[in-house]
Amino acid sequence: MNTASWIYKTLRRVQARTAGQLLRGALVRTWPISLAIHRHYRARYRPDRWSQLNKRNIEILGKHAPVLNPAQKTAVNDLESDGIHVTTLNRLLNANGLLKALQDEAEALFRKPDVRDQIEQRISKEGTKWYVVRVFGFQPTLAVPSSLATLLLDDRILGIVNAYLGVCSRIKYLDIWYNLPCDPSDPPIDSERWHRDNEDNQLIKLFLYLSDVDEKSGPLSYIRGTQPGGRHGSVYPNNPPTGSFPPDGALERELPEEEVCSCPGDAGTLLLYDACGFHRGGRTTNKPRILLVATYASEAALDPLFYTLENRDQYNHLSVPGKFAIRAMN
Repeated sequence: MNTASWIYKTLRRVQARTAGQLLRGALVRTWPISLAIHRHYRARYRPDRWSQLNKRNIEILGKHAPVLNPAQKTAVNDLESDGIHVTTLNRLLNANGLLKALQDEAEALFRKPDVRDQIEQRISKEGTKWYVVRVFGFQPTLAVPSSLATLLLDDRILGIVNAYLGVCSRIKYLDIWYNLPCDPSDPPIDSERWHRDNEDNQLIKLFLYLSDVDEKSGPLSYIRGTQPGGRHGSVYPNNPPTGSFPPDGALERELPEEEVCSCPGDAGTLLLYDACGFHRGGRTTNKPRILLVATYASEAALDPLFYTLENRDQYNHLSVPGKFAIRAMN
């Protein structure tokens, strides 16, 4: 990477970080301070300390433990076995009309001037991946529309997430992504390489394809069994507070090829996966990719973002786990 490219990439990374994140990122790269930083976060994520940080979450889950239906049980079993569950919105929720409502909401949000300008100018305003336009972004000011809240706070979704994580979870991040088509010959950027996320011991990401995603339009790829506690969970583990980015080709040499799965699908395909297992994002080269994404994690997770609901009446109809997830309960 030449100097100009390094400066450009660094500036884009800085745009997407808070002051606290930037300080932590600098300290974790500064020896010998880095030794103390890693020691602190390894202690934070020890089972005893993690349980202490999540004491209230665990108590709430105990009082509101989900009764799982067969589809939810299958999802939890897949997550525990492989780290990923692939289904569809209708198969999991049988919610007629919700996909269309989410697609319409996404189109309306893309027409907002700031978002529209990024799409038309073919460059996002934040993050290292210049081609991913984010509606909410890393410093969200928009309220969450009703259709998004209906999905992300649905008790059937939260039941799966909470049963797998073992806590009453929080929504740590949510967004709608508009992936601009780009040149397939460009080198991989950050999360396009195999990596483990670093924000918690375990966390669940939800991907809902709002457009058809084929092999040329950036499907998620995942290595089954690499989730923490999985059959390959100890391969290149996280080193808190950083994730794990093995050298290119290392995982291919160490893990069975049949464990790698690519996840294309029609609009309405829904993925739930533990992002502390090895995964990588794709880039679309033939058409825009439109995706709803959310991250669910525990109280111990690093750098949570905070959201409010656009329709305030929705708060009144949420279950206790739903209110907790959107932080209507402290």
